[in-house]
Amino acid sequence: MFRKAVSLLARQSWFRKFIMSTPVIRELAGRFVGGDDLASGLAAVRGLSAKGIKASLNFHGMHVLDPEEARRATEQAIDALRKIQAEGLDSHVSVKLTKIGLDLDPGLCRANLRRIIDAAMATGGFVRIDMEESVYVDQTIELFEEVQHICDGKNVGIVIQSYLRHRPDDLGRLMALGASIRLVKGGYREPREVVFRTKAEVDAAFLRDIRLLLNQKGLHGIATHDEEAIAQAKALQIEFGLDKKDFEFQMLFGVRPDLQEKLVAEGYSVRCYIPYGGDWATHLAGCLRRIPIDAYARLRRSLVR
Repeated sequence: MFRKAVSLLARQSWFRKFIMSTPVIRELAGRFVGGDDLASGLAAVRGLSAKGIKASLNFHGMHVLDPEEARRATEQAIDALRKIQAEGLDSHVSVKLTKIGLDLDPGLCRANLRRIIDAAMATGGFVRIDMEESVYVDQTIELFEEVQHICDGKNVGIVIQSYLRHRPDDLGRLMALGASIRLVKGGYREPREVVFRTKAEVDAAFLRDIRLLLNQKGLHGIATHDEEAIAQAKALQIEFGLDKKDFEFQMLFGVRPDLQEKLVAEGYSVRCYIPYGGDWATHLAGCLRRIPIDAYARLRRSLVR
């Protein structure tokens, strides 16, 4: 109930302003957000690197309605790629297309994405195109296919959400292209006719897609904090004769760091999604929804020390 309430409130503009200006909540956000600027985000990447954990940086936010804001987000991604190369860090850059202008003009978004991909090719970097709400799926896949062709798939990947009811063919379509895929259950609130809503349905779809994905060569990411799904992926790794480094477990920065470090100790590759800057209130709500209930008491005690 608490996690659902936080998620609902985080979509209210007045509540976002309130929590972003409240010191104790800003302290809490510091556990899940890389910071207010790129320098802070890169510091978080270095901290994870010291623990053997890889990263994916994202200038947080979406649905911009100002061309200048879309341009700034584009410059942020390009700057991140250059700094990652300069420091020799193992970090991707994640991009939401509505952050770089998709709601404004698909042509503007395409031009901004092309600039980012050009920078990735020049720096040897990697860009992960995030998947957003269901109404954006077709445009996102089409733009991904365009830029994947430009860089021969070496510098760009995409995210696929298993909870979409009527899009099981998307995964096969992208696998046939040799795409690098980050597989997630899905986290946007959508109508029941669009997505699976029960835990059993979502879990079944996710486990089906994990099997399909791991049965194909390619460095893919299984993005989950669900220990049952992780156990299934480990079993499939053995069944398919994969090395532990042939795929990645991907998680959110600050969520289940104990599990992340355990997987690294077992020899698996782990990559953390690190948002920075922007409007982090909705991201914080998403992180809180993924923390096990029994961890809230420990989190509360740590904040009042």
